[in-house]
Parts: sequence; structure tokens; C-alpha cells
Amino acid sequence: MTTAPLLPAAARPHAHHAVRIGDVLFGGGAVPVIAGPCAVEPTYPEQVGAIAAAGASVLRGCVHKPRTRPDSFQGLGAEGYPLLDAARAATGLPVLSEPLEVGDVERLGPHCDAFLIGARSMQNTPLLREVGRALHPVILKRGLAATYDEWLGAAEYVLAGGNDQLILCERGIRTFETATRNTLDVAAIPVLRERTGLPVIVDPSHAAGQRAWVAPLAMAAIAAGADGLIVECHPDPAASWSDAAQAISPEQLRAIVDAVEFLSAATRSAELGSLSDCREGIDQVDAAIARLLERRAGLVAAAQSHKGERPRRDGEREARIARRVAARAPRLGPAGAEVVMQAIIESCLAAAGEMEAAHR
Repeated sequence: MTTAPLLPAAARPHAHHAVRIGDVLFGGGAVPVIAGPCAVEPTYPEQVGAIAAAGASVLRGCVHKPRTRPDSFQGLGAEGYPLLDAARAATGLPVLSEPLEVGDVERLGPHCDAFLIGARSMQNTPLLREVGRALHPVILKRGLAATYDEWLGAAEYVLAGGNDQLILCERGIRTFETATRNTLDVAAIPVLRERTGLPVIVDPSHAAGQRAWVAPLAMAAIAAGADGLIVECHPDPAASWSDAAQAISPEQLRAIVDAVEFLSAATRSAELGSLSDCREGIDQVDAAIARLLERRAGLVAAAQSHKGERPRRDGEREARIARRVAARAPRLGPAGAEVVMQAIIESCLAAAGEMEAAHR
């Protein structure tokens, strides 16, 4: 088993290397979500309005599509370039698009903010060299059955061209299992982040193959430390021109974005290099706290309904809660934990009382 880093020292970025697509940072404190239809359709600028409103940070906008069969939709090609421009103008979000040939890099470059190298192109070395010479950030997907060594060998072609704005994307590999489209390898996330320092994101859509499974795989990726997600989203998933079975709706995307914000705030430490980093981390934690407070208020209301018309407060239980919080949050200390929990308990009880009164 290889224990040394897979990228040679000369080609390896520094630890915790961050990559920016437009104003969106991958490998920093936040965990961005790239979303959009599998392929750009004629109504793409209208479609992405709902996707942006659902919380996408970067738009997926592929106009060149490598397909298994030649009679499948191959993308709009150059006719789709103005649609990418219109989507950027309408939403203010950066756009990710996929070149298939060396010439596509120059033609597509002015119309997008980052290049996607898909699984089928992972070992297209002329294309890798070309995006390595380009100024755009690159997302490099893992091939259908590529080992870590092969995947990172492809990454070296991009890095050798002078482009260190590189993100790795795990999208599932081909195994003996056929229930899912591919088998998501969550081990790739910690292993490659440790060995390369590059951000690692995950495509749960191509791993799942079914929209109902996209969210669970996305949550698994975030829990494993992924630096971002790329999902296929369409305002009318069943009508998507490509990969309709795995496309999710904007409502499902919103639920994933909310869950990502909560999980990332609850499970990882933010980079604290500046005051703005600290404030961004605080905002993320506050968002997670708000979700938990809403859930706590609902549970308190349900508990109060079981206590009868004149429920009594359990002082001993409240004291145990404060001690438990103090043990898990030593910076607050016993006194701080008691103040915080008393405020939360009283606010939840008041909300429960108001809810009960409203239903009488």
C-alpha cells in the first residue's frame, strides 16, 4: 500500500489549498453547492433563476455533452454559449462548463468561470494540458474505474501546466453493484485531501442515479469532509433533456443546501486566518443553532401537550441540562451555561404556550 503522498512534492499545492470560482471559495470555511441541469437547454437562463434562489453558489452549465451513445442528446454546443452569458447576467453567479476538445477551451473560456473535466475525459491528456495552461479553475472528475494514482496522475497534467486552481471531484466508481448508477467512494475525500492538499468535492447525482438517493449521499459526503457538492437540478426534473432520473427539484436542492450548512457548521472547524473568517464561521454556527432551536421549540411544544392543562417545570431536569451543556461547552462555564439554557428553556415554553393558546 502506498503511504507517501501521491503527488510529487514539486507538483503538490500547499496544505489546505483553497480554490476560488468567481467569488466562491472551495476549501475554505463554507461548503458551496454547484447545481444546474445536466445539459443546458434553450430555457436555461429562466431555469437557473429558481436554482439560484434555492441556494446554489455556482451554476452547472454544460453545453458540450459526452454521451454513451451517438443518438443521445449531445448538448447545444456553441449555440448554448449565449445562454451561459445570460444566466451569469441574470443570477450574478459563476458558471461551470465542460470542454470536450482542446479547441473548446479557448471557445468556451469567455462564457464560463471554471472548466469541468468529466469522468470520460479524465485521461484525455491533450485536454488536461490545455486546461493546465488556461487561467480558469478546473474541476477534475474521477474516471469510471480510476484508481487514486490514475486520478492524481491526471491532476499532475493540469498542475504541470501551471494551473494550481484545481479541485478534485469524486463521482462514484464502477463496481459489481448495479442498484446505484455508481458506487460512491467516500474514502477518497479524506485520503486525497491529506495526500494532495487540493479541495475535494462530491457529485452524489452520478453516484446515485436516482433523485431519491441524492440527498443521503450528499450528507454522507459532507460528514466525510467534502469541500463542496455538484448536483444535477432542474425546475421540472422529469422533463430534463438529460439524466432526468437523477435530477432533483429546486425544493430538494434547498433542503440539501440547508442540511449542508448545518452539517458543515456542526462537524468541522473553520479556518480562522482573519476577522472575516471568524465572522463567517460564527454565521455558519448561528445558522446551525437556529435550526436546532426551531427543532427544540417543536419538541417542547409536543412535550407540554402531554403534561395536561397546567404543566409544571422540572427544576431538577433543567439543572441537569445546564450542567450537561457546561461540560460540553467549557468556554461558557457553569454560570454561562445556566444563563443560556434558562433563556432557551423560557423562550421555548413561551412559544409553546402561545401555540396552545392559538389553537384553543
